[in-house]
Amino acid sequence: MLLPKRKLRPIPLFFAPGGPILIPVDNEHALCATYVAAMDVLAKPWNGLIIAVLEGGPLRFSELSARLPAIGDRMLAARLKELASHGLLTRSVEPGPPVRVAYELTDVGRGFRKVAEAIRQWGQALLAAREQTATPKRSHRVRRSG
Repeated sequence: MLLPKRKLRPIPLFFAPGGPILIPVDNEHALCATYVAAMDVLAKPWNGLIIAVLEGGPLRFSELSARLPAIGDRMLAARLKELASHGLLTRSVEPGPPVRVAYELTDVGRGFRKVAEAIRQWGQALLAAREQTATPKRSHRVRRSG
């Protein structure tokens, strides 16, 4: 279901001890706060890929940049800062010349592995369905002379 963009503005999320809160989108629809929180991270370009690369263990900025050459350094820095603010990764500074900064997933960030596997399986199903619909079916036309 697609909703108009004006109704998808950022909404502050509050989690109650009793469970998820429903966020009103309009008079007829509501989204679960947990779903909105997850999509807030995954909907941003490169976030899923950055998290997947960090699954292998802590990496320095230069190592991340080398493994993700399609992402510019400014974009990578912004995404890392954002993921750290969401509590998905930690940024540790190793003192000494040269100063090194390493990024590592938190327990919450490592939870993305299950999500990534589910997305991969769903992506395979989508590609298979796309191939089936893209296969041209030959129709036998009857020519009429006239």
